[in-house]
Amino acid sequence: MIVPRQLNEESRVKVILPSSSLRATFGFGHAYARGYSLLQKHFSVENSQYWRTDYQRFAATDEERAAEFNEAFRSGKWHAVIAGRGGYGCLRMLAAVDFETIKQRPKLLLGFSDITILQLAMYCKIGLVSLSSPVVASLNNYNIQRLLPLLLGDSAGFDLISPANKKRIEVLQPGKAEGVLLGGNLYSMVQLIGAGYMPRLDNAIFFVEDVNETVDSIDSFLHHLKLAGLLYRITGVIIGDLSLSRKHLFTNQSKWRNLLRQRIASIFRKEIPVISGVDYGHISNSITIPIGVRAELDTESRSLTLLESVTHA
Repeated sequence: MIVPRQLNEESRVKVILPSSSLRATFGFGHAYARGYSLLQKHFSVENSQYWRTDYQRFAATDEERAAEFNEAFRSGKWHAVIAGRGGYGCLRMLAAVDFETIKQRPKLLLGFSDITILQLAMYCKIGLVSLSSPVVASLNNYNIQRLLPLLLGDSAGFDLISPANKKRIEVLQPGKAEGVLLGGNLYSMVQLIGAGYMPRLDNAIFFVEDVNETVDSIDSFLHHLKLAGLLYRITGVIIGDLSLSRKHLFTNQSKWRNLLRQRIASIFRKEIPVISGVDYGHISNSITIPIGVRAELDTESRSLTLLESVTHA
């Protein structure tokens, strides 16, 4: 495991755009500007050179996006790297990622959604810890306060789940478990199967989120992971926001959520703890979950407590 250095108020953060362009989705430009200004209140920030460009709905060509990603780690100018947005595109540039340079110059990579592909690939290849966190375009005053403690100090002992969220969490299978936190965007993980970049999930607390899917597609993705042999030795499960597509079979949300619970119950081993309703994913109040750090999941207290720090001094 490679643990990056912690940040401080003088740290310099590089924004990258390894996936979709800001112009590919309506309203992302304004959201990005708000998040960028918020990030500047805490760190020195340099923008991606591709924040105004669009190439086939990507921020730039595959080669250009990969070059920006590699340079963000290669340069000694930056202490951390954050994605401006997700979308789609990381898979196309993955073969050009310079893992050896990243191993020699490890830094925190922040982001979620499509960025899961880069984060899990780095953990698979070199064991680098990263943060499944809001991207620049989704930063707000609430979620940055859940993020900053993981960046600025020793985070061992930190409970990732907020007190308000604990009241809404549903325990699908009770229990307590320890393991390395591994997961992220469900669709992104499925893309990595068979490509040589998906880490084993043995002895891991598996966490997941996704957006605009149906119960059938979520069921299919999870069963794909199971059939690939990745879910048999996990120690616990955290289900974040699974915002289903409006084209779903049921218009009544309680019906599809009940169906989703039934499907999930058939996938994971009965003896491991499983919770759902965690504020993580494509929602404004999303928490940040580290990738590659040991934690304890306790369904009785509805807590997810880090047993190791995300960074070192």
